[in-house]
Amino acid sequence: MTPKPGAYDPATLAIGVFGRPHGVTGEISLRPYNARGRELASVREVHLSHDGRWTTHQLVGCRPVEGGYLCRLAGVGDRDAAAKLTLAEVRVARTALPPLAPGEYYVEDVLGCAVEDVSGRSLGVARGTFWNGAHDVMTAAGPDGHEHLIPLVPDFVLLVDGPGRKITVRWDPDDDDL
Repeated sequence: MTPKPGAYDPATLAIGVFGRPHGVTGEISLRPYNARGRELASVREVHLSHDGRWTTHQLVGCRPVEGGYLCRLAGVGDRDAAAKLTLAEVRVARTALPPLAPGEYYVEDVLGCAVEDVSGRSLGVARGTFWNGAHDVMTAAGPDGHEHLIPLVPDFVLLVDGPGRKITVRWDPDDDDL
């Protein structure tokens, strides 16, 4: 598995970054990208991107703590071994995660998608997302260079087709002035 950094990967999902080691027995902190994310109890394998290399590890323990998780990987038995994984991006197979409910999607799936309004007019490509304190917001760069800030909420986002790389939104050009 060697997805390009920032590229859409239909097989895996980035869930966070390893922080510092915890204790002396090889546990390491996981800072999740989504603090409100689902439990990782069903995850058995993680894919790490670190120093330009991809590695796969068996996840043998994961317990929730304030601000994230403490993880234990097979073959990582001491603090020094865990420290070598600090700042590694952690990805998991999408099939290891609970299924999404109808209308749900992962925010990572919007990046790089073509964005269209309900009439099929191009609003550009989703270039980024940010949390505004209430919900995620998508930044779409239009073909004319105009930037649209579209709330990632059901009132605006009608369809996210990750594999098809397309998002359909309810958006009026006048909404850009709000």
